Amino acid sequence: MSTPSAPMNVLGQPSRCTRPPGIVAGAVLRSARRSAGLSTALLAAAIDVDDTSITLWEAGSEPMASVSSPVLEELAVALRRMGAEPVLVADLFVAAWCDLVLGAIAEGDDASCLLADPLARDNAFSELLAWAMTGQPPARHRPYASAGQFL
Repeated sequence: MSTPSAPMNVLGQPSRCTRPPGIVAGAVLRSARRSAGLSTALLAAAIDVDDTSITLWEAGSEPMASVSSPVLEELAVALRRMGAEPVLVADLFVAAWCDLVLGAIAEGDDASCLLADPLARDNAFSELLAWAMTGQPPARHRPYASAGQFL
C-alpha cells in the first residue's frame, strides 16, 4: 500500500501550506448557513448538491475559489432566500479571494496581481484576512463562528 504524497506547489516542490486551502470561505459559508438556521443537508438540497460538498466547502478542504461562478452565485441566492444575513453572504466572494491570496503566499508565489484586484480593497477582505491570521472573527461573524477555527 502506498502512502499519500505531500501536497506540491506549482513548482513541484513540497507545499508549505498547513491549513486547508479554502478555510476562510469555508468559515464564512458556515457563518452564513448558521445565521439562517440551516443544516448542511437543507442547504445542499436547495442548490442540488450532495451535503458532502457543503461539508467539504465549510472545512476548507474543497476551496470555494474552485467552485464555478454559477454554483457560487446559486449558493449565495439560496442563502439569501433562506434567511441568511446578507452581509455574511456578501462576504463569500471576498472570502474566496482571501483564500486565493493566502494560498499564493503560503506557496511562496507572487500574490501582487491578486492583491491588485478590487476585491482585495474591500474592507471585508482585510477583516477576513485578519480572522485567518488571528482567529478573531469580525463582529458580524462572532455569533456564528466556531471558537479557534483558524488556529
